[in-house]
This record gives sequence, C-alpha cells and structure tokens, in this order.
Amino acid sequence: MAEKVRMGFVGIGWWSGMLADAAQKSKRIEIGACYSRSASKVDDFAGKYGGLGMKSFEELLDNETIDALVITVPNSQHSSRVIAGLEKKKHVFVEKPMALSVEECRQMNEAATQSGCLLTVGHNNRRMMIYRKAKEIIQEGKIGDIVLAEACMTGDIGVGFTPDKWRWNRSESPAGPFAHFTIHEVDNLNYLVGPVKRVSAFPGRVWGKAESDDAVVAVLEFENRALGYLGGTVITPARDFCQLHGTEGVLLMDKNEGSLKFMKKGETEMTVIPLEEDAEEQRQNSIAEEMDAFASAIQGEGLLEVTGETGLAAVAVMEACLKSFESEGSITIQDLL
Repeated sequence: MAEKVRMGFVGIGWWSGMLADAAQKSKRIEIGACYSRSASKVDDFAGKYGGLGMKSFEELLDNETIDALVITVPNSQHSSRVIAGLEKKKHVFVEKPMALSVEECRQMNEAATQSGCLLTVGHNNRRMMIYRKAKEIIQEGKIGDIVLAEACMTGDIGVGFTPDKWRWNRSESPAGPFAHFTIHEVDNLNYLVGPVKRVSAFPGRVWGKAESDDAVVAVLEFENRALGYLGGTVITPARDFCQLHGTEGVLLMDKNEGSLKFMKKGETEMTVIPLEEDAEEQRQNSIAEEMDAFASAIQGEGLLEVTGETGLAAVAVMEACLKSFESEGSITIQDLL
C-alpha cells in the first residue's frame, strides 16, 4: 500500500463533502477517485478534492490504486455497494444506517470476513467530547447504576421532502427519523448504557405528506435491566440530547449546546462540566477522527472502534421498531440476530 490510504467516494452530495473535508485533515488519507450518476457532481467533486472522476461504479472498483471506499448512497443501496467493494478487496466506510435490515448487515459482515478487509460505519456522534467524557464519568461510577435513559434527535428536513427525493419513500426510510439521523442516538445508547434487549415502538405521520413516518417513539429495555425511551421527528426544529439517570447522579449530554451537565445525588441543580471544544468543533472533530481512525486501522496502526457489528446492533433496534409497529407489541432483539 502507498504511504497514504487512497479513498474513492461513492455517492456525491452534501454529506460526502463533509466526509471529504474531514479526510483532507488526515495525513493518512488521499482522495483518489469519486463516482456519482451525476457527471456534473463528479466533475465538481474531483475539481474540489482531487482524484479521478469515474464514469461508473465498476470502473472505480476495478481501479487497483484505490484502497478503500467511502459510501454515501441512498440507504437501500448500502448493502450491494458495500459487498461489491469488499469482494474487490477494498476496505469500506459506509454511512449510517449500515443497512435497512439485520440480514443485510449480516451479509455485509460476512463479506468483510471473507475478504479480509475492514468495514466501518459512520457513527461519529459517540466520538464527540460530550459522549467521550460522559463515558469516562460512567466508568468511574460517578452516576452509579444507570436506571433510566432518555434520548431524542429531531430535525425538520422532512418539511422539504418531495416524491422525487429518496428520503420521501418508506422503502428508503423505514422508521422515518431513525433511518435518517435518530439512529445516532441508538448507537450512543448502545455505547453508554449497553445493548438493547427489547423494544416497543410507535410510529406517527403527523405531517403526513411523505410516505415515510415523520415521528417515532421507542421504549427500550436494556440487557442490564435499565429502561429508556427514544424519540425522533423529521418535521420539528433540530434538537439532540441524551440524559442518563443513575442511582448516584444524572448526566445530560446536549448536542445542540455541545455541553455536558452533571447533577450529583442530593443536589438539585445541574453543574456544567467544562469542555475544550464547542458544539461545532466537536461535530467537525468527530468526523475527522472517524476518517483518520479508518485509515489508521487500514495501515495496521489501530483497531476499529466502530465495526460492522456495531452498525448491526444499531440497525437491529431500528428493525425491532418496524416489527413492533406491525405487531403492536414488544420485540426481543435476540430474535432478530
């Protein structure tokens, strides 16, 4: 392998630009190629970030100078694009959600194992300072045993959905906000609290214009017996927080503010824990860190924190929500695995 990891970007849009900006901050990464069905997007991306503009996905796959793929295509294409890349011995970064079903995730992980290549998923939020520091506090036992977790991630992107946009469709966006961004909080809860055991969920089409649900609420039971609830919408202003209630204290992670607050047992007010980065710095650095960590693992200088199994665990909660919608009951995660 060359001194730098040469990455090819598949699917060009707003988020691929964010990942490319982050990749350029790493001394380990070179942007070597890109592909989109839109020739103008290919030209613009290659002009800004460098590398070869490919005329087809197959042309990119066949290029032996490309070590890894960064895939940001519509959700339903994640599985096929990832597996195709792995079969060509390319390491793969795929944006969250990893796929739309546990079975697809399982097939992707099997392909990674068979190829001997790395597969990682874009769950960058856990890398933000508010969540890293919260993890330290939990591990130090300062909030005691976690009893209740509450999280919410919303945004109003759904107000702009139209039938010509892939996010409009239920097939691309099952569980609505969970498929778009609330799955970040699923991963945060897996990271901070532990694996989810059981899910009961309720969908809503309050706005009602798109095929996909615009609001979802899930009640969670964790394997460690803690309980939780998680909500998301695509039709209300952006709000993103996670609050953990323990036997010795409460932690509040506010992504909007980039703040972490702690209330010790016996106190009545939250104390702000000083952090070195503001909200935007944390967000940008979390993306840069995940790209650099991917390259580092490819070079054999570290292990992946976010693996295909990490991505599967988040998708399992999303799929459990869908099955709960259908059955109007609770779904045990183990039954999906």
